[in-house]
Amino acid sequence: MGKIDEAIKQKEELIQLLGERKQILIQNAVTKGLNPNTPMKPSGIEWIGDIPEHWEVKPGFCFIKERKTKNIGMKRSTVLSLSYGNVIIKPKEKLTGLVPESFETYQLVDPGDIIIRPTDMQNDHTSLRTGLAKDHGIITSAYLNLEVKDNQHSEYIYNYLHNIDTNKVIYGLGSGLRQNLDFGDFKRFPFLLVPKEEQQKIVEHIQTQSTKIDQAIDQAKEGIEKLKEYKSSLINSAVTGKIRVNG
Repeated sequence: MGKIDEAIKQKEELIQLLGERKQILIQNAVTKGLNPNTPMKPSGIEWIGDIPEHWEVKPGFCFIKERKTKNIGMKRSTVLSLSYGNVIIKPKEKLTGLVPESFETYQLVDPGDIIIRPTDMQNDHTSLRTGLAKDHGIITSAYLNLEVKDNQHSEYIYNYLHNIDTNKVIYGLGSGLRQNLDFGDFKRFPFLLVPKEEQQKIVEHIQTQSTKIDQAIDQAKEGIEKLKEYKSSLINSAVTGKIRVNG
């Protein structure tokens, strides 16, 4: 049994390391670019460090705008939710008790919009707060809906914001003891002005490498489940007297 527990522990540590590797991959790609030989310059921002010489630091309003279009007249009925850093379609069974009219207060969401949960910042430092919408739908107006401007790649901007989310930089937004954020915090926040064709290459790189890491994580999780099932079968056999377990 001890060997099985040790194998499970090793796979759990591997999953953690792979998650950290993915986080570093995204951070380096969105703040340093893909060419290690590119001349660099100081960004003037501590958590970013040096950036490629041809990039610039600009305030967020150059890249994003707030979208606050209400679902007046029930234009849409597909309810979206932010779950574990993903914007998903909320299962119908979880909408029990909500009358359709209540969804008029929700806001419209289009693919490419970036959803941010800006509430309870002081008490929750673990949840992922950013997600990229892939569907047309509606979401609670308690969330921020950031629309990416046409001259920017929405998935690059999302990865940039995801990076400040996973590295907890997002908790430095605002001031004092505020528990909630608003669009004002993001429109003044430093973003990196990167040529759009370069943004596209960064996005493709992140997608390719993240897929490989995610597959390795899934394999490790499957391995853990199989080990747990094997351990359970051994315990069951020991209890029923079919085998003798020596630890």
